[in-house]
Formats: sequence, C-alpha cells, structure tokens
Amino acid sequence: MHKGRLLRQVFLPFAAVSLGACSEGPTALPPPDSLGVILGEWSYASAPVFRDPPSLNTGLRVTIVIDSLDTMQFRGRVTFWFAGDVGFPPDAFGPVTGSLDEDGAVTMRIPFATPGAPAITIVGTVAGDVLTVRESRLEANPGPFPSGGCFERSRS
Repeated sequence: MHKGRLLRQVFLPFAAVSLGACSEGPTALPPPDSLGVILGEWSYASAPVFRDPPSLNTGLRVTIVIDSLDTMQFRGRVTFWFAGDVGFPPDAFGPVTGSLDEDGAVTMRIPFATPGAPAITIVGTVAGDVLTVRESRLEANPGPFPSGGCFERSRS
C-alpha cells in the first residue's frame, strides 16, 4: 500500500473527528469508538476523615474493574470496597453494569449481592482516565459518591 494512502487512512479519521468535535452543529461523521474508554480498573478515594482524637476512618475507597462491553453497555465487578474502617468483600456486591454514550456520559449500577437490596447508581462523565461523578444515589437517597468526586483509571 502506498505510504501516503496509509497515513491518510490512519490519521485523517482522527483529524476529522477532532475538527468535528470543535465545530458547532451536527457532523456527518460516525461517533468515535468511545466505549473503549470505560474499560479498565477504576479507583475512588475520598479524603480521610480525621477527628480529635485521631480515628482510623480512612474515608471511602472503592475499586471497580470494567472488563466487558457489548455495543454501548459495559459490565464489571467491585474488587475493593473499604468504608471508614470497615472493608466489604467483593462478593458482597453483584455484577456492575452500565452504559456509556458517545459523549462520555456514564450511568453505572452497583448492586448488592443480597436479594432485594437497593443498588447504587452513579451518573457521571468519563474523559480520559477520569470518571467524574455528577450524581450518586441509593434508591431515592443520596449515594456514597458526592457530586464532583472522581474515579481514576489505573494504568499498568
């Protein structure tokens, strides 16, 4: 294959997507394959809670691995959950499921393994290696992840 033709096939779609993203109005280009941005290990860590006298409260630390996708749906599992000074085994949670649209909007559901228990729902936006929480809820109540909190993707 001619070298110039190969470069056009590889780089022109990226340039067109970049230009289309910067322009106003709809574009005729297909949406980029944004679903791959959700794959991987995502970790959340709130600031530790310190009190007088000092406590063992480490805040909330959660790790979720997203390892499967089908069209715009993804699936994964909780691999680590530590709240305050209490850890929960990964099997305390059911499979994590969710969806991602071409604009990076994410909706994720983290169910508890106990039948009938409510699930945690996270609504946010993923950009690069950061998933920013817009809203988290446990049924009608606020969830454990505050608005503006972030999950960060680990890079191996």
